[in-house]
Order: sequence, then structure tokens, then C-alpha cells
Amino acid sequence: MTDVTLRIDGMSVTVPAGTTIWDAARDAGIDIPVLCHDPRMAPVGVCRLCAVDVGGRTLAAACVRACEEGMEVRTSTEQVQQDRRTLLDLLLSDYPDVSRRERSTGDDALLAQARKHGISNIPYPDGSRASPRGEDHSSQVITVDHQACILCDRCIRGCNELQHNDVLTRSGKGYRTRIAFDLDTPMGESTCVACGECAAVCPTGALTNRALDGIALVSEEET
Repeated sequence: MTDVTLRIDGMSVTVPAGTTIWDAARDAGIDIPVLCHDPRMAPVGVCRLCAVDVGGRTLAAACVRACEEGMEVRTSTEQVQQDRRTLLDLLLSDYPDVSRRERSTGDDALLAQARKHGISNIPYPDGSRASPRGEDHSSQVITVDHQACILCDRCIRGCNELQHNDVLTRSGKGYRTRIAFDLDTPMGESTCVACGECAAVCPTGALTNRALDGIALVSEEET
């Protein structure tokens, strides 16, 4: 396997051919934000938050773009930062004011990225109030909030690639596209084995673990 040498934010980096820009940057200690990517799963370039400037006509998704010999990568130019802020604004325009994940464990990655990029007010109409996508409380262990889903597909890939349960997929079209279980049945009635991988890899409040009271499960209505 041959190596390629490139520059990332002025730093010379040599990596094996085929290495993605995101992996090369991570190994060099350079942080490129992501929402849809998880190093354990195949990259898909869905969220585009990792977009970087490689000198082309458009920004490139670092999680899927392979490094090239002599490539000059800039990860935090004003254009890159502005594009990320615009993307986050659009994602947040449909998002609940405070997600379940933020209320419970405080690790909502979308809200964390918004804060990191200086976003406190959303300039677009709140779609979560105008046309809610609904919730699913049928599972005893996981709550599904479709309004908090950004369709990053991490739950689908976690279910299929990591656990090989093949329960999750997508359903619907346009604005009403959402994650689905089996043939779009309620989660609690699907073939889901409640392994928890989907909630573990979800970066938002779309899939969250339900509260436990001792050894008894407590419903959302009872908490």
C-alpha cells in the first residue's frame, strides 16, 4: 500500500492511500465536527457537517473524501464555518426546544455543535410546532421522538452493521421521511431485541433510553 502526503490546515500529513480526510485529520489531532459519522461504521456523508475546503468548486465531506497526494485541506475557513452554521440552523429549525437526551444525560451532539458554533437563536420558523412528526412510546426500553431525528442513519447502521439485527430502515418521503422498524411498525411491536445500540449511537434526542425504577421499567407518563 502506498502513502500519500497532504497538508491539513498547514500541517504536513502522510497517510496510507485510501485514508479519508476525517481520519487523517483525527490522527493529526485536528477536530472536524460530525453528526452522522462514527469510526466503527462505514461513512456515508449524510449530515455534511464535516465539509472542508479542498480547493474545489464545492466543499468536500471529510468523512468520505479520500486523501490525495499534494491535497491542501482547510478545515475552518470562514466559508466552511458559515456553511456549518447554516446547516445547523436548518437542522435546528425542526428540532424540539430541548431534546430528551439533553434533559436526561446532557449529551445531545446537535445542540453541542450549535453552542460550539455560537448559535443561540434559530432564525427560521419552528417546524417542530408547525408539523410534528410524532413520537413512539411502544417500546419498554427506548423512546422514539421522530421530531428530533436528523436522518443521519447512525441508528440504522448501528442496528445493521454493528449488531446485525436488520430491524431499522427509512420510511416515507420528503418532510415525512423517518426511521422505521421492520415494515414501519411501532418499535415495541417490531422484531427489535432491545439491545440499545440505536440509542447508544444516536447523536440527538431521537432515540433515548427510558428511565428505570429499581428493576421495574417506568413509562414516560409515570415519570
